[in-house]
Amino acid sequence: MLVTNIPPLTENKLTIVRNTPEGIDNIITRRIEELTAENSSVWSSPNHSRREYAHSFFQYPAMMVPIVQKKIVDIIKQAAPHSQKVIDPFMGSATSLVACMEKGFDCYGQDINPLSILIAKARTGPFYTKKGIRKKYEQFITDIENDTCDTIEVDFKGIDKWFKKSVQIELSKIVRAIRTESRPWARRFYWINLAEVIRMTSNDRTSTFKLHARPLDEIELRTPSPIKEFKTRLTNSIEDLEAFGTLLQRSDQLYKGEYKGKLNLRLQDSSVKIKTPKNEDEFFDLLVTSPPYGDNKTTVTYGQHSYLPLQWIDLHDIDRKASEEFLKSTSEIDTRALGGRIKKLTQDELEYLFERSNTFQVTYERLLADPKAVDKAPKVVSFLKDLFQVVENTYSAMKVNSYQVWTIGNRTVGGIVIPNNQILQEFIEFKGGKFVTQVKREILNRRMPKKNSNSELMSFEDILIFRKVD
Repeated sequence: MLVTNIPPLTENKLTIVRNTPEGIDNIITRRIEELTAENSSVWSSPNHSRREYAHSFFQYPAMMVPIVQKKIVDIIKQAAPHSQKVIDPFMGSATSLVACMEKGFDCYGQDINPLSILIAKARTGPFYTKKGIRKKYEQFITDIENDTCDTIEVDFKGIDKWFKKSVQIELSKIVRAIRTESRPWARRFYWINLAEVIRMTSNDRTSTFKLHARPLDEIELRTPSPIKEFKTRLTNSIEDLEAFGTLLQRSDQLYKGEYKGKLNLRLQDSSVKIKTPKNEDEFFDLLVTSPPYGDNKTTVTYGQHSYLPLQWIDLHDIDRKASEEFLKSTSEIDTRALGGRIKKLTQDELEYLFERSNTFQVTYERLLADPKAVDKAPKVVSFLKDLFQVVENTYSAMKVNSYQVWTIGNRTVGGIVIPNNQILQEFIEFKGGKFVTQVKREILNRRMPKKNSNSELMSFEDILIFRKVD
């Protein structure tokens, strides 16, 4: 139950309570309650522009709302001003990290999807738009429009299914122009704009995250022009990057167009490894993240959604670990994600997890007892096993009394509710985390499916805040 009509804390009281971790917990809790009492929709439908924080570069699935993350980060930073290093082990499109940049955090992010890394690197700068991109914009577009070559620059299985020949030719002209750019950061900016153009001009339906071709008669009637779309996209993205750069400049977070803090964005499976701190100064003060709510193949198919754009992008411009292996099939990236590889656990392994979450054990037993859900139990188990491994990996990299902000939703599998929120809380509390407070928000502006063929998804999600206890 939220407390309303809370009088603001005086500075003297703030000084007293800040001397203890429990006092800081109370400040965070009360400030969240005050915001909620002032505006009950502040977490679900905040007033914001969809283009702020360079949020519109690419329509990545299940993108969080930057202003929601920013409010939480602001509250924690104000209550615990020593917080300096933040990590997001499920970085996605880097929404949590760009929200932290305004406060000057050193930002570390990981994700298993190469396209996620590309989006994150494009959104986080550098911000040389006026001297860097605008200066060459006209010549860059002219080179594309004057290109008379009809050579198709990429070749992969199904290319003719997913792209009309005229679209392939125009996309190839853009690819050739990008490859002439000598600056890696500029190429990444162009690549991510091309990625969105590919999403809009392919034969794939844009109404679903899974690859699903449009009807043949609809494909025949469509006459998309990637070059025309690219020009429009590029103009808007330059404006958005400039706006975000201006915001960071006003917050004194830029120096000569580059972010003052550290940025470390890696292609990495967080269930395998989290950036290992080498000394006490490298441990993290804050975690802000939103993990998948189930295995990607049956919830949000981030990998399938990224498959076509990545076919046209030079992977070496994204990350040294990015390779053609990620594109072996349309489901390869999703297979590498949490729960993507179904693991048959021994009874000892199951007991190990049951000790860490009694709710997980109860849920597992309910799945086994229901004929409609029993065959789906291995997927749920594999996902939650991987999720606990991420909790364990991140927990060992966090400072004592550091804060963790997890946004997660429950889902229904075979008619059985999978209480991800409670299971995650028990996982973290087993590791020694203390639950501080939570926010329940209705999913209104987050681009997520409500339902798919395998499971009913979510309409609400929880923002859970924890503190690592010694």
